[in-house]
Amino acid sequence: MATFNVSFLNPALQKSGGSGVGVLADQLAILENSLAKDGFLSPGDYDILIAKAREIQMSGLTADQRSNYDVKISSYERAKSTSEIDKTDDISRMNKILNSEASEDIMVVGNNPREFIKGRMASIEGKLNELSEIITRRENSGLDTTDYYNEYNSALQEYQKRAGALQAMGEVSEGLTEPISGYVAYVETNANGEIVNVDYAKYGEKSGYAETNGMIDGFQVFGKVNSKKDGENYFKLGNQTFSAADMLTPDPDNPGSFKPNKLMANVQEKGVIRRAKSGYVNMSQPDLRIQDYLPNNAWAKGNNGTLYKKREDGGYTKYLNATPESLNIQDSILSMPEGFERSLMDKVDETIDATAPITPDQGMSIAPSIDNGVPMQKQTMQDQIMQGQTPTKMNYGLDNPFNKPKQKSQAFRTPQQPSARVDSGALATAKRTVQSGIDSVKRFFS
Repeated sequence: MATFNVSFLNPALQKSGGSGVGVLADQLAILENSLAKDGFLSPGDYDILIAKAREIQMSGLTADQRSNYDVKISSYERAKSTSEIDKTDDISRMNKILNSEASEDIMVVGNNPREFIKGRMASIEGKLNELSEIITRRENSGLDTTDYYNEYNSALQEYQKRAGALQAMGEVSEGLTEPISGYVAYVETNANGEIVNVDYAKYGEKSGYAETNGMIDGFQVFGKVNSKKDGENYFKLGNQTFSAADMLTPDPDNPGSFKPNKLMANVQEKGVIRRAKSGYVNMSQPDLRIQDYLPNNAWAKGNNGTLYKKREDGGYTKYLNATPESLNIQDSILSMPEGFERSLMDKVDETIDATAPITPDQGMSIAPSIDNGVPMQKQTMQDQIMQGQTPTKMNYGLDNPFNKPKQKSQAFRTPQQPSARVDSGALATAKRTVQSGIDSVKRFFS
């Protein structure tokens, strides 16, 4: 067992030229240097230093010596408070949140310029409000605010750019033939033509994109080339492919510079996508797919274990009261954070309760079926799945929240309500059965 020699605290045993108090002060300094090896003392580090300083105070010091350590502890407590403020006021943390919300906006409304811009403005406005509070708090604490004023000015400029794009968009009509002046859509897609990254910003603000003759609600599309083949550049957006010879041409906006050939769409005059007289192809939202959370026929699990499957038609089926084992899922299942699950709910157009019995309004008789004099038990959807049958969908009428028309997604930062869960208990099932029988009698006598 380790032992510590504290004889230096006994004045009678102290050697000339040495001081027990000095040794203790050195130990505290060594501890502080050790905790600050990474160049930073966290609030927890200051707690350790404060505890050590108070321990030294209790080791038989004189009043003057204890007073010196009171000053030391006070300085640690102030530094701890400053450290906590710095942690709360972390600019990189705010920017990470902003980038996360931008990714969410792309996945939800990336093909809708107006809603996308509104969503970005809402996020930036939240950052501006937080920076304003931080600047006030730091000024009241006597702390430096230079970086925060710079960040505020940068965010304010970004907000004004977004507001300018929204104002330039005005009331975009379906018959638009010319692109919006000064603003473009910077679009990146995958091999399937699905949008994976998009921004509606000022012309010339981004590099690495090729000009096309496509438009999204009036924003001329500048796309990242997907592939090169036989001397041609190709960019796919939705079902439309834009192409041009892989060569550079003079850039009229920058004399002496060159840019890639303008990618042109090869479309017919008739159809959903039409070439305007000016030569631009105006693409509507139904033709612009966003890269989804999951590939077709893949499974995902929500925060509370709810299972989702993406079908071949691009829609989502939600399974209530089911487990991977009960659905006999052999494929891997992706776990989703709560924010992704909330965004996914707008795409769910089919809900299956794996334990709900098939009700009379799905074609069954109200009376139980008889097999050789023995009433047959109702078959649940879980039984159907285990037997390799296609589960029967729930059909509870207009009161079923999942049968209501889907509302348009909004990108504003507002609290989202949890999705409604259909009551599938025994009492609810009995109520539905009785009500279905009453409705049948009413129809018979009407």
